[in-house]
Amino acid sequence: MENNKDDKRDVGGNFECSSCKLYEKFDYKGTKPPFARNILFLEDCYVMKDPFSLPNRGEVLVIGGDCSICNKQICSNCSIFYAKRFCNECLTNNVDKFPVQLITKIINTN
Repeated sequence: MENNKDDKRDVGGNFECSSCKLYEKFDYKGTKPPFARNILFLEDCYVMKDPFSLPNRGEVLVIGGDCSICNKQICSNCSIFYAKRFCNECLTNNVDKFPVQLITKIINTN
């Protein structure tokens, strides 16, 4: 098989959210899970095969990603994806660098 830099593969490990301490095993980290051929993420995500779906259906659960500022592992609940993933702490510390509409929406949903 030819190596393609766009087909980044990480065959799994342990994920722990740096904020809420969610701990879960992941099956893949990257943009194109080999077990879900029709999915292409816009970021490197920590992904697990959906334990509730039928085998070989290619259904996945995204656990989270790495914050683009602090590089810490962060779950989907403790972060936001806006062109890149940002943990809530980095978002708060850099609130002046985000559009007002985004910040207003985040405040109104909490």
